[in-house]
Amino acid sequence: MSAAADMRVRRMNFEFPEDMDLVFIEDDPQLSYFFLGAWMMLPYLEPFLIRTVQEAMGQIKDPDLLEEMKRFCAQEGQHFRQHAKANEVIKRRHKAGPQLAALEQEIDALFKRWTAEKPLRFKLAYAEGFESMTSAGARTQMEIGMFDTMKEPIRGLMFWHIMEEVEHRTVCFDAYEKTVGDYFYRLGGGIWAQNHYLKWCKKFAGVMIAADPETIARYDTPELKAKRVKMAQTYLWSVLPKQLATYLPWYNPRTVPLPPQFEPARQEYSRLAMSVQ
Repeated sequence: MSAAADMRVRRMNFEFPEDMDLVFIEDDPQLSYFFLGAWMMLPYLEPFLIRTVQEAMGQIKDPDLLEEMKRFCAQEGQHFRQHAKANEVIKRRHKAGPQLAALEQEIDALFKRWTAEKPLRFKLAYAEGFESMTSAGARTQMEIGMFDTMKEPIRGLMFWHIMEEVEHRTVCFDAYEKTVGDYFYRLGGGIWAQNHYLKWCKKFAGVMIAADPETIARYDTPELKAKRVKMAQTYLWSVLPKQLATYLPWYNPRTVPLPPQFEPARQEYSRLAMSVQ
């Protein structure tokens, strides 16, 4: 059976009030700002992924994979549109709004230039490196109960998004294998892509943290620091084996174990969606 049979395009309509709490992870402004900073990239990164997969479709003959690629593009289109709505509120609410907007322009130009100038194998290796990392992270976030420490509405946006990252985890891998198939290029390109993405996440988060020392100081107590360290250790112990497994020659995203929280989340967001295809 094609993976497309289980890949749903859910049309969501999240609402982001002007007074939403940007410290949406309990007692952790740094991690909250890291995720918010990472999401500032998505209205530019995810269209790059869509363009890359659409370009690769011209070389794919397998009708099942073509359908999966179409659904991947539709899901990613929903993701970046919902994140763009949240990002506008974040930029209005946060003191670093102008700096965030400047970084958005820079990363937008970069991904558009890559689409025009980079070879398809580079773009697919980047896409697969990003998708394998987000799949490992998403499965970890579900397993360790990160969503229990988050506030709405950002919690819902994040949970829906990472659930669909797991749902479409095979697409960029299969597209790469069908069109390029070079393990060592995938390994090197994927690791480079992950480092590139994380570097930009830190840029966005860094300007948010630097512009808001009052919020950072408010949570700067020994008790809260210890709590954050414990959570970081729990996360790393869970995510590292998953991430390292993606670097092995026999890695296949179809065979990774899925957390028990995944299927209930799929059902819940299908129920909450405005429409499901």
